[in-house]
Amino acid sequence: MKKLHIIVAVFLALFLLLFMRLVQLQMIGHGKLALLALENAAKTVPEPAPRGVIYDRYDRVLVESRPIFAVRVLPYVLAGETSEKRKDVLEELGRMLNEKIELKVKASEPLLVKENISLETAVRIAEKARDLPGVVVTSQPVRLYPHGDLAAHLLGYVGEIEAKELDELRGQGYRLGDIIGKDGVEKTYDKLVRGVDGGKKVEVDVYGTPLRILESLEPRPGPDMTLTIDLGLQQEAEKLLAQREGAVIVMSARTGEILAMASYPNYDPNIFSDPLLNYKWQDYKKQKHPFMNRALAHYPPGSIFKIITLAAALEEGKASWDEIIDCRGYYRVNNRIAKCWLEGGHGPISVREGLVWSCDVVFYELGKRLGPDLIAKYAEKFGLGRRSGIDLPQEKRGNVPDAKWKKRNLGEEWYDGDSINYGIGQGWVQVTPLQMTVAYTAVATGNIFRPYVVKEIKDSAGEIIYQGKAKIVNKLDLSPETIELIRGALHDVVDRATGVSVRFSGVTAAGKTGTAENPGKAHAWFICYAPYEHPEVVIAAFVAHGEHGDTASAHLARDMLKWYKENRLTGEYEVPPYAGQYILQKEKFKVPYGRKKEQEQKPQETTPAPEQTEMPLEFL
Repeated sequence: MKKLHIIVAVFLALFLLLFMRLVQLQMIGHGKLALLALENAAKTVPEPAPRGVIYDRYDRVLVESRPIFAVRVLPYVLAGETSEKRKDVLEELGRMLNEKIELKVKASEPLLVKENISLETAVRIAEKARDLPGVVVTSQPVRLYPHGDLAAHLLGYVGEIEAKELDELRGQGYRLGDIIGKDGVEKTYDKLVRGVDGGKKVEVDVYGTPLRILESLEPRPGPDMTLTIDLGLQQEAEKLLAQREGAVIVMSARTGEILAMASYPNYDPNIFSDPLLNYKWQDYKKQKHPFMNRALAHYPPGSIFKIITLAAALEEGKASWDEIIDCRGYYRVNNRIAKCWLEGGHGPISVREGLVWSCDVVFYELGKRLGPDLIAKYAEKFGLGRRSGIDLPQEKRGNVPDAKWKKRNLGEEWYDGDSINYGIGQGWVQVTPLQMTVAYTAVATGNIFRPYVVKEIKDSAGEIIYQGKAKIVNKLDLSPETIELIRGALHDVVDRATGVSVRFSGVTAAGKTGTAENPGKAHAWFICYAPYEHPEVVIAAFVAHGEHGDTASAHLARDMLKWYKENRLTGEYEVPPYAGQYILQKEKFKVPYGRKKEQEQKPQETTPAPEQTEMPLEFL
């Protein structure tokens, strides 16, 4: 009797377990199991959606999508055929595509055999569909960049998602095989310009044979994007850069919109979607980092940094604008002799005139008086040492060193020799062309903008789903007197000093030349804003190893301004008659620059130059 009770108890326990499992399957897990059953009985043939069109600010197409044909094999259909039939299908398909095909027919999803096939080949395969079970021709969109390498770093390119990217984005709706943005606005705004894929869901039997179409979804194109870029201005910038390593930026002084951004070496984004362009890879391998956006990379600034040194000296009371410093062409600090770029020297000039003529001796002295921490403090006020926040990848922070930075990174104390280098924008300070564009915009307007390149994004119904807006990050934290003095000095740079070539653009402008020492030939800079009275644009021209900012970069900026005046300038501005280049000594006497250049050419130029003959203003 006792054994019977044990047997009954065991059976009851087993029955209870089976009942609980049945409840779990039928009630709790019904939805999940039904979905799995549907997935086993139905296979999806995907149809990718095209990405949105990208336009310039005047609605001219910069990027679009074009359809291409692709061949796919449905392994679950091919698996239902005999091994001999499968072999015949793959061999015939290989002959039509002119390549050998080897596939694992046990795969559960459609397999891509070849994409970007010709229309003629696509039609031939479609006509033989009955003889090629499991082979389908599909249409899919690929990116087309009609202007080739124009604005390549800004626009970016697309490619198939990689394993690392998939791990990061899987929870955001991305799948294996998806095409995503890899650089430029294609990457930054990938989620917004992607379309919604379509396709056909086909019911299959246990052998994988298609029975009926359960669902057919048309792909929905992605939203269209309008940039702040001006196509005409961009074309001019790239033409004038003329395949020289460097960058050109044109930014609106009123909003922070990027109107043009050119970088060279560059690349053609079409190489990622058109196999016929594969030959270009060999050319790119010979170039120096063609995928690097030099507008966002960092370099030593040289003399364009001097506006920051001057601002710090004036604001901290380390100098007055009219203090006279005698430049004899060299500066002594301890046992070191540091030379001015003008070997004969500028003579006795004011601190303000030191900026006008970019006198190294003046800024050696100011750098020594300030020291690293004060220079770093004011560099940060101009937005240096941090990213500007532009809506593009690749932006570098640059470097604004101070005494702690040197101790931490080099294990050394800061010396006066380091300070005089810092004062002229050399040493360990690093900036990007975009950072300096933002800094000079701050001088022109008093505002530190967050630059941006996307104006708006609209869905298929015309509704704006993203709106780019001007954003003032900070006001330039300087006294009005200091800002006005720097503006006036920059105007004189263009009117009568090292930036004089820019005055012949026909637009009033204020700017600064820069020649930054670097291993090999020096880098050439020029940054200006125009018109001087009511700034509309800020132009930064950087030519790596261009040697002289007053020629290589200033001439580029001059020609950009000429184009802007002829095509975009909103008002009329009269440029005063040209009075020649001259140095204002002691704030009283004009010394023609040509006369000093003649003195530099004398044999005794290696010795300290004598003081210049002072010429009263009324005689010039």
